[in-house]
Amino acid sequence: MSTWQIILPWLVPMSVLAFLSAIFSGSEAALFSLKDRDLRNMRRRGTSGRMAADLVLKPERLLSTILFWNLLINMTFFGIAGIVAGKLEDDPSHGAKSAVVFSAGILFFVIVFSEMLPKSIGVLFPRRIAILSGLPITIAVRVISPALPMISVVNLGVQRLLWPSFTPEPELDLADIARAIELGTDDAALAQQEQAALHNLVHLADIRFDECMRPRSRLMLVRKPVTHDSFAKQLPPGGYALVIEGDADEITGSIAVSSMRPSQFDDLDAVAVPVCYLPWSATVSTVLDLLQRQRLSVAVAVNEFGESIGALSIEDIMRQVLTGRFEHGDLEAQQPIETIAQEHFRAGGATGVRKLAKLLAIAPPEGRTTSIAGLMQRINERPPRLGDSCEWSDYILEVTSENEDGSCSIDIRHVNRIKDEPPQPDEPTPESMPSSPEAST
Repeated sequence: MSTWQIILPWLVPMSVLAFLSAIFSGSEAALFSLKDRDLRNMRRRGTSGRMAADLVLKPERLLSTILFWNLLINMTFFGIAGIVAGKLEDDPSHGAKSAVVFSAGILFFVIVFSEMLPKSIGVLFPRRIAILSGLPITIAVRVISPALPMISVVNLGVQRLLWPSFTPEPELDLADIARAIELGTDDAALAQQEQAALHNLVHLADIRFDECMRPRSRLMLVRKPVTHDSFAKQLPPGGYALVIEGDADEITGSIAVSSMRPSQFDDLDAVAVPVCYLPWSATVSTVLDLLQRQRLSVAVAVNEFGESIGALSIEDIMRQVLTGRFEHGDLEAQQPIETIAQEHFRAGGATGVRKLAKLLAIAPPEGRTTSIAGLMQRINERPPRLGDSCEWSDYILEVTSENEDGSCSIDIRHVNRIKDEPPQPDEPTPESMPSSPEAST
């Protein structure tokens, strides 16, 4: 029996398996080579592009799926190759030498044409390969998804068995980072700007989501199907229009109107990008971390009833890091707290109560109170008015002035300081006023 008579019946399944292995190898290299800009562009390239972008949002699941299918395909391929090699060895006209040559040739073929070449093409053309492989890889993920939890448990067990003593590195202090910046640049102005940006970045951990979000009343909400007429009169605040669906008008997506090309206005529904959801009490640092991990642009705040009450974009967060304030926030709330004297401060009523609590080194109030005026309203059980005061921790809050727009100025003084202050003289009465010279004469 000739060599081709032995190999030919197995050539078709081996070719199919080698092709499938090449697809998974090239898809792995392409999907993990995508950058944030590529992912944003792919979401506007149709269903397959959106599928590929969604796959990258969960890299562990994607990698486990690709490795599982690639291992299964390669094991099947080499199992068939072993059968063919055995037939060659048993054939009197070929022998063991032909089986060894066949096995070596098959191994070389798999390494070059199912691993090296597909991965090289995937790295060179990541967007094209990712779009082409979006549908088949998504199908592969859905087929293996019931077994993925078990695979994750096995991976975690192996990691803890082989590397049980790994400990997290100590966190860097802001002063250490600032010192590194000072040593790394000779430009004093640049170092000061970088220190301010780092300070604002660390400060995100102290700012609550609902304190800086754009309220729902200030958002541009558009309902599907989205048309060009929705943006005919004005651009949306912040550059994003939020897509709503359902009877409850829940926010399901965002459209970056300010960065769209003219051709994209023809199919606005395809341009919509998903949003992520966080509770109103989450910190802005948590919002930024989730947006970066999921490669999204807008986060939506939900209340205890699951209703969307506002939104915050990643551009808003970056603006706060660079400038120290949110563009859409209340200017009064962002003004610094004025120091009058020791343990005596003055702030606007809209100033964040958590900001004041941090300055006073006391625990912030529980609940959804965000401003100092709101804290006084909760304690006094009525909106603050001129002359109203209340006690909070060891401090007395007193409204000292009111403006026509409804804002107010509040003095914050320590209780001990108020006791130590000399009493203010009473207003003079007509009887106590000195008489005029004419009256004395």
